[in-house]
Amino acid sequence: MDVDDNELVRKVLEGDLAAYRTIVERHQGRIFYLGLKFLHSDEDAEDFAQEVFLRAFERLGSYRGSGSLAAWLYRVAFNLAVNRYRGAHPLTVELAEESLPDTTPHAEERLLSLESDERVREALEELPDRYAIVVKMHFFDELSYPEIAEALDLPVNTVKSHVFRAKAILRSRLERYLEE
Repeated sequence: MDVDDNELVRKVLEGDLAAYRTIVERHQGRIFYLGLKFLHSDEDAEDFAQEVFLRAFERLGSYRGSGSLAAWLYRVAFNLAVNRYRGAHPLTVELAEESLPDTTPHAEERLLSLESDERVREALEELPDRYAIVVKMHFFDELSYPEIAEALDLPVNTVKSHVFRAKAILRSRLERYLEE
């Protein structure tokens, strides 16, 4: 039986370190991925994730439990990334290979599909950071608007606005590609 995150937090605060290990195992992939977006290196992203979980452990008493632990951890990670790494490592959003399935049977169509994938990646990388991060969180990490708002300490309507504007920018850039 899976124990929910709030119960795990309660156990950690009572001194159960095995419960924290469960939290780390449950959320480390998402935190590692965010680190990879900022740092572009597996080794640096691993170090980043360790630092995030160390900071989260130290601050676990401040977690209120009113929102998801995933969003709270994301905020800890995002704040660390912005404060420590932003200038040296610009944010990029990459599409996972499996996120764009190859359904084209012919070599020419596969080549066009790869070119389209590359155009989408380029368009995502050109987004301003404030839009790129909400797009990544919403569409790739599948966080809800309220979870993103909590993680980034923004009003929900601001998150919605950022997603809307990012989609408009992407649409504009990709329409130019389609016209070529």
